[in-house]
Amino acid sequence: MQSWAKRGLQTALVTGGLLMLGTGIASADEHVNPDTPASPLDANVTVPVEIDNNAVGTPLGQADLPGYKGEVSTKAVTKPVSDALDSASSPGSSTDGVGGGLPSLPTTGAVPAPLAAKDSARQVSGGVTDGGFTTTDDILKGNKVVGDVVVPIQIVDNAIGVIGDAEVEGGTHDQTWSHNQDIETTGEDSSLAGNVVSLDWALPVQIAGNGGGLAGGTGRVVGGSASQSTTETGNITTDGEGSALSGNVLAGQFATPVQVTGNAASWIIGNANSSGYEAETEATSGGWVETDGDDSALGGNVGAVPIALPVKVNDNAAAAWGSLANSNSSSSADATAGDTTPGWSNVPSYVQTSGEDSAVAGNAIVPQTADVANVGGVAASWIGLANTGTEGGTSQSSTVDAGGFVSSEGEGSAGGGNIVDPAVAAPVEVTCIAGTYIGSANVASCENTVDANAGNGSHTTGDDSTLAGNIVNTQAALAPEVFGVAGSHIGQATAEASETKTVTAGAYDGTTGNDSSGSGNIVQVPAAVPAEIFGVGGSFIGQSTASAEETKVVSGGGGGNTADDNGFLSSNLATTPVSLPLQAFGIGGAFIGQGHGAADGDTTSNAGGDVHATGDGGAGSGNLVYGPVSLPVQAHNFAAVLGGIASGTGSNLTDSNAGGDAIATGENGALAGNIVQSPIGGAVPITGHGVAGAGIAEGTSVNDVVSSAGGDATTNGDNGAVAGNIVGPQLLPLVPFAHDAVSVAGIGTAQGTDTIDAASGGDVETSGLDGSLSGNILDLPTAVDTKLFGNAIAALGGVSKTTSDNVTLGQVGGDSVTDGSGEALSGFNFHHPFIFVIPLDSHEIPVLAIAESTTTDLTEINGEDHSRAFTDAVGSEMPIDALPTLPFGAAALPAAPAAPAVPSLNGAGTLPTTPAIGGARADGPQVATLPVQVAGLTALKQLTAVPTALPKSELPELPGTPALPGVPALPKAPGLPGDAARADAPKLAQLPALNGLPTAGKLPVQLPTAGNLPAAGNLPAAGNLPVQLPTAGALPAAGELPVQLPTAGTLPVVSNTPAMPTAQVPALAGVDSSPLSMFQRFIGTLTGKKFHTM
Repeated sequence: MQSWAKRGLQTALVTGGLLMLGTGIASADEHVNPDTPASPLDANVTVPVEIDNNAVGTPLGQADLPGYKGEVSTKAVTKPVSDALDSASSPGSSTDGVGGGLPSLPTTGAVPAPLAAKDSARQVSGGVTDGGFTTTDDILKGNKVVGDVVVPIQIVDNAIGVIGDAEVEGGTHDQTWSHNQDIETTGEDSSLAGNVVSLDWALPVQIAGNGGGLAGGTGRVVGGSASQSTTETGNITTDGEGSALSGNVLAGQFATPVQVTGNAASWIIGNANSSGYEAETEATSGGWVETDGDDSALGGNVGAVPIALPVKVNDNAAAAWGSLANSNSSSSADATAGDTTPGWSNVPSYVQTSGEDSAVAGNAIVPQTADVANVGGVAASWIGLANTGTEGGTSQSSTVDAGGFVSSEGEGSAGGGNIVDPAVAAPVEVTCIAGTYIGSANVASCENTVDANAGNGSHTTGDDSTLAGNIVNTQAALAPEVFGVAGSHIGQATAEASETKTVTAGAYDGTTGNDSSGSGNIVQVPAAVPAEIFGVGGSFIGQSTASAEETKVVSGGGGGNTADDNGFLSSNLATTPVSLPLQAFGIGGAFIGQGHGAADGDTTSNAGGDVHATGDGGAGSGNLVYGPVSLPVQAHNFAAVLGGIASGTGSNLTDSNAGGDAIATGENGALAGNIVQSPIGGAVPITGHGVAGAGIAEGTSVNDVVSSAGGDATTNGDNGAVAGNIVGPQLLPLVPFAHDAVSVAGIGTAQGTDTIDAASGGDVETSGLDGSLSGNILDLPTAVDTKLFGNAIAALGGVSKTTSDNVTLGQVGGDSVTDGSGEALSGFNFHHPFIFVIPLDSHEIPVLAIAESTTTDLTEINGEDHSRAFTDAVGSEMPIDALPTLPFGAAALPAAPAAPAVPSLNGAGTLPTTPAIGGARADGPQVATLPVQVAGLTALKQLTAVPTALPKSELPELPGTPALPGVPALPKAPGLPGDAARADAPKLAQLPALNGLPTAGKLPVQLPTAGNLPAAGNLPAAGNLPVQLPTAGALPAAGELPVQLPTAGTLPVVSNTPAMPTAQVPALAGVDSSPLSMFQRFIGTLTGKKFHTM
């Protein structure tokens, strides 16, 4: 590099505000002595540079650019100033200026020469006492301002063709920068001393392995590797004990590597290629911080900001206007901000301080963030062709860590030992995307791996203090991203991706507030929010196919614990842990084209943990405000199409948890140990749908979600006032919206399984013995299950078919237990669960179309079965050759009363002889034997012919029914004079109900025999009817037949007819065709007479 360029860059750094004073590093590979003390004002900007193996293609040929390896630094400008400040910090040896050149006073007791003698002058005796002057060792009192910014730049193995061609064979490049400078000072027993302002910033920039083609040019990079390692570190140690405004630290520790590697970009009939290139960069900054503010005022406070943030644009391909671009490379970028050392309870700690017996001392404000900004593995074309990973795949990875555990102590202080510790881990990524407009874009074998961690919890104390030892923080683990997506418009796009990601923010927080006021309180907001879109194929007048796999663990926080005895407004804890997976994946969508999405997701999301607060003997202490939320909302593995073909397939396995058990106590306290909780644990899966309009859509999914919010809640309010109460609803929202098929002039299919296992809250237990308004419970567990699965809806020629298996297991709340006498409104238990199940599932709704639904359902909430009972539609009328069966068996019918309850009919003669019946009609049913014995006929013997008379028997009496007046016996029946029935013959009246068949007695007269009937054949054994009945169904036992007793009256006269008399016999209720009715119809067929049934 030319000297004028070097001078210009130096000037730019200075005039641009980057000018700092300090001890720069001589070369890119120099390792500075870690024991070198920092100057009072020590700052520097260093830019190591490596440029090598770059080429530009021109119409005349390839130009290989010159390289450079060296360093640009502000050291040459700032070192004289730093040296001067080093001297000023020890002025004792100086001979001029502020610290030197002062006259010396005599030390022998000599006095000035006497005045001239005058008459009026008085003589003076004595002299000046000894004095002295001691110079300070450090006029800056140990205060330090230190800053080191290092910006290594690596530009290697790039090829750009402009109208012409350029090709580079990649080399092996390694750039290393390492600088460590600890800061040690003190402000103990001083004022405005020992304070530190520090900045460590590692900012490597890597541009390597890129190919570009422009205006018919070609840029090609084949193979090669580039590596960067940048370390700008240093621990900070100071002390402000027994001082005023001393021992404070303000530190910024940034690790932000920038990486642009393995890309291929072309424009206007260009060609770009980067094949087989490997790039690595890592940045490390800062260290741990330790100070002390005990017995001080405004001492030992820390403000530290560790930021780890790789910025990456790697392995992308972009082509426009008839161009071609291919990338098949890999990259990694790691960042670490801050370090740890053993601290409180030997826990590795990032920040340690203390403010015991102090005023506004030992406080720590430590925002920590571990992030990633990544655009990688993207193929984009506009009237062109772009590919990534089609020849060997692409991969990106990052490991990012920021800060760590923070501890302090604020015992015996006022406003001391407080911690504000927000930790955020949020990698933001757009990877493995294929998009095209009038062209083709393809992404194959694209892999991404991320491990990001920010913070690690905190601990402090606030005993015997005021407004001390409090903790306020957020612990947010976020994972917003889009990956594995293919989209096309008048083109074709394919994407294939896989990812493994772990994101962690914060952990356990603990403090104490014994015998304090406004101390030892915790406010925290743990959050785990994996928000993402992956495995989506969508097209508009085109064709897109995407597939993706993911394993993701996202964790925010780890619970909290605060303890207090005899405190006022102390050791309270308020937390709202939220686990909220928001995901859309495995979706196929097309608008006049084809869109196919396939995705398998495995997600673990955790927020918070168990919480504990105690307030024994306190006032306004040990209370818990607790609102855990676990609610996965996931739309996945479904398809939608309007004019085309779409499919969405795959699986989902999700485990979401928010919070844990809540434990408090408020014994002997006032407004203490109360728990106000509102856990919300549920799931909203939107999965497996097929929605088609003028096309074909198929959704197939296997969904398995476990969601849990909160846990058991336990406290105690014995001997308290407004203590130990538990109040709040526990909510369980469930919306299984799965496997619905909808079509209009198309085919929509949906199939799969949906399993939800969700819990909200748990057991509730407290006590209010000898308390006032204590130990009460107001617990309203509420579950709402809205079933929206397995519906088939089709219209206007559509075909919708769904097969859905649903399993929903829910638990909301649990046992509710308290203890108390009920006096002074204590020990009351208002516990009532509410369960609402809204069945909107398994419907078939065809409108000029076909809709078929096949579903199963198993739903249990709080151990009770709420499954929907599926029944078939009622069919057609029973055929003649079938008998009905009772739905619950004959045993379910009521027993008949005892036979003696029917009065006897005295004087009845014998029954008439039954004439023989000819052969049955061939078109009639074959009547089988009855499978039961008929009551009242058991006395019959085996018969081979029709008997002429039956033995007399007494009929049972009806209970409470008097004998028929004036009718001692049936009248004699007249002869049958003719064939036709008389028109004036009366109809038989309605027979009264008979609970049992009467015993046959002898009628007083002999009825005439019917003539001209064929002889009867052999009859079956007694107890069986003499004809064959249909084989379907069994008749009820005797005593249960709905037969009625005859009413008073005479039998009609029948003249010269072989027909049996007509009668109105009641039909069995609710049965379309009874055996009796069928028998009547059979006889009517033989005789030509019509039988009437009721």
